[in-house]
Amino acid sequence: MTPARGLKIAQVATSDISIRFLLLDHIAALQRQGHEVTAVCAPGEWLEDIRRAGVPVATVPMARQPRPFADLHSLSALTRCFQERRFDVVHTHTPKAGLLGPLAARSAGVPRIVHTIHGLLFHDAMPSGRQLFYWLPEKLTAICAHHLLSQSREDIDVAVQRKLCRPEKIRYIGNGIDVEQFSPPTPAGRAAARAAHAIASDEFVVGSIGRLVAEKGFNELFAASEHLKYRNQKVRIIVIGPEEPGRSDAIPVHRKRDLSDRGIIQFAGHQTALQPWLACFDAFALASHREGIPRVCLEAAASGLPVVACDIRGCREVVLHEKTGLLVPVNSPAALAAAIELLLLDREAARRMGQKGVEHVRAGFDQRDVLKRLCDFYDELSRNLPEREAAR
Repeated sequence: MTPARGLKIAQVATSDISIRFLLLDHIAALQRQGHEVTAVCAPGEWLEDIRRAGVPVATVPMARQPRPFADLHSLSALTRCFQERRFDVVHTHTPKAGLLGPLAARSAGVPRIVHTIHGLLFHDAMPSGRQLFYWLPEKLTAICAHHLLSQSREDIDVAVQRKLCRPEKIRYIGNGIDVEQFSPPTPAGRAAARAAHAIASDEFVVGSIGRLVAEKGFNELFAASEHLKYRNQKVRIIVIGPEEPGRSDAIPVHRKRDLSDRGIIQFAGHQTALQPWLACFDAFALASHREGIPRVCLEAAASGLPVVACDIRGCREVVLHEKTGLLVPVNSPAALAAAIELLLLDREAARRMGQKGVEHVRAGFDQRDVLKRLCDFYDELSRNLPEREAAR
C-alpha cells in the first residue's frame, strides 16, 4: 500500500540488538511503503548488520539500567538528534528509549510520537509499591506519546484500567514471526540436529532462550532443573542467550559455571540461528516474570514444541493451558519442574500440544498480519499529519 505521503521516521530502541533482531522487518515494511526510516540506538556490535540491511543508523549513548546523570546526557543527545534530523515521527521501543525518546521528541517539536509497548513494566506478581514505581515511567511515556501500540491485547485492557491512557489512544499491533521460517522439523532433520549436538535418542531435551537475567526466570529454571536432573538423568536442559553483565539482576558467572560443571545446565551462549536448536528440543520453557508477546515462545510453538511458561500477560495469549502447553505460577520452581516432568512422562500429550501450538501460531501470530497492521497505522498517520508539519 502506498501512503498518502512518505514520512521521515525514527525507530528508536535502547540497544542495537533490539533493532537487529526485533525491528528490522518492521523497518523494511515501512521502507517498502515509501517512508524514510532511520534507526536510532546506542552503539554496539550489530550496527553493521543493520546498515547492511539498508537501514541508516544514528547512534546515541543509552544504558538499559537507570543511571540518572548518564540518562540526562542521553536525553540531551536524543533531543539534538531529533532536532537536527527533523523527523516527522519518532517511534520508540524498549523501556529506556520509551521513557527518554518521547520526552526528547516533545522537546524537539516532533509532530507525532508513537510508542510500542513490548510488555508493561509492572506485573501482577509485584508488590503494590513496586507496581507504582514502574507505573510512573509508563504513565510519563503515555502522556508524551500521541499514539500507543501494544503487542498484547491484555496489556491494552490493563493500560486503560490502570489509567495509563484513554482507550482511543492505544491500539493492537501484535507480535508475530515468519511462520514459513519456523516449522516442525522432519524426522531426518531432527535426527541430524540432535546428532550435531551429541544428543542421545532417549534424552528429553528442554530448551530455554533469553537474556541471562533474573527477570527472565532463569533462577527458577535452574532450581527446577536441579530437581529434574535428580529425578531423571535423561533430561537435558539447554539455555541459549547472551550474558547481561551490566544488569543488576544478571546471572553471575560463577553460578553458570557451577551449573555447567555439575551437568545441570548446558549453556549454548548467544545464537543467531535458532532453528537448528529448536529442532533438537522436546519441549520449551520460559519462566519469565514479564513479557509483551514472547517471540521465543512463538518460534518454539511454531516448531512443534509444547511450551511451559508463566501464567502472566502475554504468555497467556501464546500458551493455551493444556492445549498448546502448560502455564505455571510465577516464581515457582516446583510448579515449573512438575509441568516439565508431566511432558516428559506423557510424550503423546506433549506431541499433541506441539501440534496444536503450530496451528495456534499460524492462525494468530503470522508476522505478515502484524506488518499489515503497522503499515495501515502509518498510512492513516500520513493522511492525518498536516502538510505544513511534515514539511517543516
